[in-house]
Amino acid sequence: MLCLKRCLRSGPQRAKPCPALTFLAAAALMLSACGVRHGTFDTPEPATAKLSALLGKKPEDPPPPASGQSRHIFCPDFIILEGAAASRVYSADPPVAANLRHQFSITDTARECSLDGDKLSLKAGVAGKVLLGPAGSAGTFSVPVRISVLRKQDNEPLVTKIYRAAVTVPPGATQSDFTIVSEPLRVPFVQDHAEEDYTIKAGIEEGPAAEKAAGARP
Repeated sequence: MLCLKRCLRSGPQRAKPCPALTFLAAAALMLSACGVRHGTFDTPEPATAKLSALLGKKPEDPPPPASGQSRHIFCPDFIILEGAAASRVYSADPPVAANLRHQFSITDTARECSLDGDKLSLKAGVAGKVLLGPAGSAGTFSVPVRISVLRKQDNEPLVTKIYRAAVTVPPGATQSDFTIVSEPLRVPFVQDHAEEDYTIKAGIEEGPAAEKAAGARP
């Protein structure tokens, strides 16, 4: 079963807002002053079609018909970790618009689940953007995203992996898209209503390991 979900809409999954409206205004002015076409820090349109294709399905595909050999598995919820939907990197302190190098953000998720013997097989997809700020420049970036499958009963992670998407923002552009699709992540199968047993979580990874992989620019 394939399910697509728009992120950054409401609740705990919302990305951290910009410090103030002046943040966006300043960024736009700085980019305009440099004669560069600037993007937007607003939530972009979802990449559901691309994620669906990568997961091997089309968004409009109907669910498989019920039969003795086919059963409907209810996929776990896919949650973006609070505070991990976006990450900003600054060239210097203070962290103001003029010093912003780039922002990584998750904009969309998709997941597919199936029964594989006595295991529940989960495939998770994440789409997002890299957006340059006034202090940023074209180049190649490595976006680290952690995807985990947690047991709902005690919030214990059974599978957790960090995936890195290589994203190139070409000269003259200010943003670029990325997608990450995991290999099948297998956990013990309990029941058809897998959403009662597990939760999938994802977020932009931060910290020393993430900073090391955060971009190929000085």
